[in-house]
Amino acid sequence: MKIGLIQSRGIGDIVIAAPIAQHYISNGHEVFWPVSDCFFPFVRTAFPTINFISLIPDSSGYHSLDHAYNRPLAELQALACDEIFCLYSNLVAEQGMTFEGTVDARLANSLKFDEYKYAVARVPFAKKWELQITRDRDREKALFDRLDIRREYILIHSQGSNFSMDIQPTEEMERDFQIIRITEITDNPFDWLGVIESAAMLFLLDSCFANLAEQLDIGRQRALFLRSGVRATPVFKNGWEIF
Repeated sequence: MKIGLIQSRGIGDIVIAAPIAQHYISNGHEVFWPVSDCFFPFVRTAFPTINFISLIPDSSGYHSLDHAYNRPLAELQALACDEIFCLYSNLVAEQGMTFEGTVDARLANSLKFDEYKYAVARVPFAKKWELQITRDRDREKALFDRLDIRREYILIHSQGSNFSMDIQPTEEMERDFQIIRITEITDNPFDWLGVIESAAMLFLLDSCFANLAEQLDIGRQRALFLRSGVRATPVFKNGWEIF
């Protein structure tokens, strides 16, 4: 069977949902997944078994319903996908109009957004923690070296794609650890995996980097800084201190 997934944007959402695709692939199916062109180069490398389709925005832009739903649906229908799953639990146009018929309201009102993705795709939610990433160790090392890490360090991520938070270490932490902050020094978020893995402490905004640490269970001591209400916060179970 050909399976189509609709979730064109949100690298954190793509990380959360990648095991859905991997589950279907492991069961002998092909998975096709249109994603925004800015994500395409690194997601196809990190998840080589998934057939990603580069979705270049038209005049309506990245955040329109056309880019989020209409065009991905048309791409998947053109490929004659046997089943198409829309993974958004909330799909709203820039004009504030919901797109009827794409969201299961009963599930969306009852589940966290990551639970919703797995429920509508009919994949056990426990699969979320079976994420498989093809890592580029050379790129990870190049970033590690570029950061000039010389001793035990705390890794801080405080700036998301549409949200920021003032996350500051204590004076004692600054004395005892090198402070490294996740920035746009690289355009590939997966380059940070080695830095995340080796940090003495992680201070992470609820974001794709926190999702990576959670789903891969990497990082020694982890603190999560919340930014959303309960339904818009994914499930974290792997020993986080919550702020």
